[in-house]
Order: sequence, then structure tokens, then C-alpha cells
Amino acid sequence: MKLKIFTKNDCPNCPPAKKLAKELKKEGKLEIENHNVDEPDGLAEAQFYDVLATPSLILCDEADDEIISWRGKAPLKKDVYKETVQ
Repeated sequence: MKLKIFTKNDCPNCPPAKKLAKELKKEGKLEIENHNVDEPDGLAEAQFYDVLATPSLILCDEADDEIISWRGKAPLKKDVYKETVQ
């Protein structure tokens, strides 16, 4: 599974999402993709997944289909892992 994390440079709510991304990447249980919506590639990816707020985190399967998303806030790490065992 893959977790796509969408943030913005000046987003006051994004630091917890960025911290979560670092923790999850370090643990190595999920593939982590960071997307900055201030950059063209990040904005294009955000548009594909209808991301309208930052931070947004989208858990995807192997085909990049959305399983669950958290939009406008960062979830707890345990909530992300709970979704990966289903």
C-alpha cells in the first residue's frame, strides 16, 4: 500500500502531516509519497485525487486506487495502520 501526502509550504496545519510522513517512512511498513501542491507535479497529483485542502493523506492500493483519505487534517499513526490491515 501507498500513502500519498499532500502539503503546502505555508500551510499552518501541515507540520503534523509532514512529521507523520517521516515517522511512517522510517518504519518502512508503507510506501510514502510526498506531494507539495505548490509545485506543478504535486498540484497535478492533487487534482487527480480531488485534493482541495492541505494537509490531505490518501491511502492507495497497488493500482493507486483510493482506499481511504483524511482531508484537511493529519490522522493518528494508529488510524493509518488500522486501515492497512483490512
